[in-house]
Amino acid sequence: MSLSLPGWKWKWRQGLPWQAVLPVTSALVTLLILVPALQLRRFPRSNAAGLERLLTASALIQSFAADPRRAPPTLWQQRLGPDLAGQLWVRQRSYWWQFWGRHDDGAEAFLALPARAFGVGSSGPLPPNGLRLDDLVVIAPDPLSRQLLKDDLRRNLRTPQGLQARCVERLRGGQSVAWGKTALSQLAGALSALLQPYQQGCLELSSDGPDLLWQGESSASEDRVGPPLASGLASAPSRPVAASRRPLPPSLLLDVQGERLDRLFQALFTRQLIRQPLAERYGLTPALADRLATIPFQLRLRPLLTGPFQASLELQLVVGKQRLAWEAWLPSLQKALEAQGLIRQSVAPFTPSIRSPLPPPSIWQRDDGTVVGGWRWMQPMAGVPAELVFFLGPVPPPAAGASSTARPPAGVSLQLRARPDALAAAALLPPGLPAVVRRARQLEMVSVSAGAKGLEPAPQSWLWGSLQLGPPSAAGGGRR
Repeated sequence: MSLSLPGWKWKWRQGLPWQAVLPVTSALVTLLILVPALQLRRFPRSNAAGLERLLTASALIQSFAADPRRAPPTLWQQRLGPDLAGQLWVRQRSYWWQFWGRHDDGAEAFLALPARAFGVGSSGPLPPNGLRLDDLVVIAPDPLSRQLLKDDLRRNLRTPQGLQARCVERLRGGQSVAWGKTALSQLAGALSALLQPYQQGCLELSSDGPDLLWQGESSASEDRVGPPLASGLASAPSRPVAASRRPLPPSLLLDVQGERLDRLFQALFTRQLIRQPLAERYGLTPALADRLATIPFQLRLRPLLTGPFQASLELQLVVGKQRLAWEAWLPSLQKALEAQGLIRQSVAPFTPSIRSPLPPPSIWQRDDGTVVGGWRWMQPMAGVPAELVFFLGPVPPPAAGASSTARPPAGVSLQLRARPDALAAAALLPPGLPAVVRRARQLEMVSVSAGAKGLEPAPQSWLWGSLQLGPPSAAGGGRR
């Protein structure tokens, strides 16, 4: 028999003994094994193995570029001592990492450096609380933290895939940050319930003058071997036009728009312990709750300089053709509020037209006359169906939201703008957030879902954002 390929022909001779072929086969197999091994030894995949293991054992990890022109960072001096930190810092040319473990929310940061910074040997001396981890050396803040990390590393033996694998590449090749569910609960506190779509993820960081910019991706779960993005995208889509760092006016502390309300309040619609009281106490039936979960929305938080409240909250819903269903539910909500002792106060419509098709707003107050909230219908613009606005606190200004719909920009799943410094002044930020965030003039985040529009919230999203640093906002955020 013969096998023909373009340009040559190999003829197998039936009489050739197999012993004659064996040396050739053995040589080929040896070359196929040795050549890749020698190449890997000569050009190792720098820091990949150590970072893969650290990512699965940490709550949050950051990568930093070395800059020998500056003084050694405080963390280096704390973990290595002033002398050794200075010696290693001037020789550092690649990236280094700091991370926090998954155990105590009050724990201090670990330091991780390339092992070659301590010499080529695998058994040389290490700083106190040091630990060799593949091609990295990790220095723990204390002996207990070192032991807890070792225990976690023994239990986490899976190789990161999907999102986690891409996060490793970001940490290895640039300034970035990666986080898991534990970090969110530690940083955001009670607000972590609103961050369900972002339980795990990573961001590439860059600067634009005094501002910090980021882009990356996140997941709604901590699946360590999760698949690539549901849409099959191999790279991030173009930055949305909405991510333009538009300034938030002083009249607002927070402005959030989303294509589905369950992107922000997922726990509200998935936990029976929350759904059942809403149905029993306020008449929000399961069918209506499911409908509410898919409604485009806008959430606004306004500062209040007088009165008993720190801020007022508005939730604007794009009910569209479902208006009749919501109008049918509002009387049930009215009875529930009356049963709690609140008093309904009817006022004239906000619109100047006497023949307006919109019903007057419903304003609810305590028996001492303090307005605590209510709802109203509003017409964002001509030709657009009326939208329903719920508010907590005083009645919103008549012009509030009157010129725009609550629906987010095209292609955007969630857009958030906030003034962190004003929120911090009003004591409305979680205490665990980093100081650089709490002092920022404005924070912006834009999320683009990888799933099909209108279906269940996709498990993974692309993220863009910015943190505008600088002097405090001119307008105050409220009373302390």
